[in-house]
Amino acid sequence: PVPSFSPQTMLRVPPVTDRMMRGFAIFLTLNMCFVVASGWVPGWYTWENGERLQFGLFMMSPLDDITHGMTALAFAVVAITGKRDHMRLASTAFGWYYALDAVFFLLYGLVNDKPWYADVALNAPHVGLSALLLYLVYAPAAEGRRVRSLQPAT
Repeated sequence: PVPSFSPQTMLRVPPVTDRMMRGFAIFLTLNMCFVVASGWVPGWYTWENGERLQFGLFMMSPLDDITHGMTALAFAVVAITGKRDHMRLASTAFGWYYALDAVFFLLYGLVNDKPWYADVALNAPHVGLSALLLYLVYAPAAEGRRVRSLQPAT
């Protein structure tokens, strides 16, 4: 049969599976480890006003390293346990954290001395990340098998 295109079919989101959540937890762990490590690669950053300027765009303070490092650690634990409740909790907490971070810094961009496109580029990763994390929490869950935990059963 030929698929019909209607507003209902175009707006349908795929259901979230435990495997999808665990895969994203692994991806996010590796991604955040890369973000922290890449902030210290010689030639990828310069020092400006006591902070690192990564790729000539991102100001990286120790707080950024801590935030991204804690995100990596939390999602590593979540990926290892494989428990849906853990994945939902971490996705909710960090999804809203990065969403609010993006909102606050985009609003700050209205009054700082940077061009508007620098503020948008700086916060775009946080907007995308928060949208994905909150999608994992609030999208409909798929029915089916649960992800096996790497922890022994109790």
